[in-house]
Amino acid sequence: MANSKERKLGRLKKEKKKRKPIYEIEGFVLTIPQDVIDNMLRDMSKPTPKK
Repeated sequence: MANSKERKLGRLKKEKKKRKPIYEIEGFVLTIPQDVIDNMLRDMSKPTPKK
């Protein structure tokens, strides 16, 4: 019986398929007012109330 190295030498390497990307993401700009960001950060920094 041939060992794995001998079997690999006799075979041609498979070529990998060149796949197209499934999703393409385009850049976008999100405009958020500064006061909204400040309020969100303040709310996140408050300690969570214990149940």
